[in-house]
Amino acid sequence: MKFVCMGFIEKAKYESLPQEEGQRMMEECFAYDDELRRGGHFLGGEALQAAENAVTLRIKNGQVDVTDGPYAETKEMLGGILLLEARDLNHAISLMSQHPGVKVGPFEIRPSDEPMNTLIAARGAAVQSAGAATNGSEETGATGAGGSPGLPPVVDRKAWQQALERFRGREKEATRARDALAAARRRLPMVKIEKDYQLEGPDGKVRLLDLFEGRRQLAVYHFMFAETVGGWPEAGCVGCSLLVDHLGHPAHYQARGLSLALVSLGPLANLEAYKKRMGWQLPWYSSAGTSFNEDFGVTTPQGETHGLSIFLRDGDDIYQTYHSSERGVETLLGNFTLLDMTPWGRQESWEDSPAGWPQTEPYSWWRRHDEYQAEPRVETIQ
Repeated sequence: MKFVCMGFIEKAKYESLPQEEGQRMMEECFAYDDELRRGGHFLGGEALQAAENAVTLRIKNGQVDVTDGPYAETKEMLGGILLLEARDLNHAISLMSQHPGVKVGPFEIRPSDEPMNTLIAARGAAVQSAGAATNGSEETGATGAGGSPGLPPVVDRKAWQQALERFRGREKEATRARDALAAARRRLPMVKIEKDYQLEGPDGKVRLLDLFEGRRQLAVYHFMFAETVGGWPEAGCVGCSLLVDHLGHPAHYQARGLSLALVSLGPLANLEAYKKRMGWQLPWYSSAGTSFNEDFGVTTPQGETHGLSIFLRDGDDIYQTYHSSERGVETLLGNFTLLDMTPWGRQESWEDSPAGWPQTEPYSWWRRHDEYQAEPRVETIQ
């Protein structure tokens, strides 16, 4: 969460400090701010001049009245504002309680109104973008994009940096929301697996328990490889293949006690041949002749689907803690994450992109990694 911390100075107390002590206090404040920066808590701040340099605006008799000095005469004057990132209010209080500035005056800590700030940032970005597109460089630092379709407005570096900083606020909110979702997922209940499934692996029959390879956690990706799936019998699902390409080396999962395996309905010989073609190292098992796929909802009367199932082992007892499919497993696809950071995105027609951006129908560009042309073409949908 974001908090605004307003530091007040008791003027009499501050002015009574010897010069050396005041300087030392300032250095301590700077040092603690640096500590907050290193911890990712310091988002920014502004020091303010003395209250004597302030002016106050009021409406009197329908007119704006300007007076010298602060809004209210108090013993304490606002000395500066610090923007703080913290888990919650208690965490913010803990962080600011250690700030040396509390020795010369109180801190008022208020949670940021993030929904309102998101709206403000979005409106600012919209105005910036519209201004860049219509006003040229005179007011916004923008220059024309030559009339070419699929190009963002061009601005000077200062305007670009400002727009980027505004957008980063939204990215941070999405990150915090994703963290909160993961925390909630870790608190889901689980269900015991009662069946003793017998799958087929390279060394013969194996139990579901064997897929853990002695570890406590297991992730099973239900890979679509069956007669009803495109590519049969030589190849598996294109989308599943795209996903497995992004799972990486299993050592990175195993380091946190997680084993990872693929399970498909197709015969083991077909799976092994395709695995060799793709160059994958993950263990792959066949569920042919068992109810495994039906029980986990990936073989249905309507056909095959894919999915991710997470299991936890307690001794020889196995529990399912999570399952997801469709776009729920999209976070495993690193290419989508990277494409989403580019101006053109995934270039699919469902995306909300400006007019003129190159787009094709969803899935139409997907290929197995050894099937792409040297220079794939992207055609614009009008």
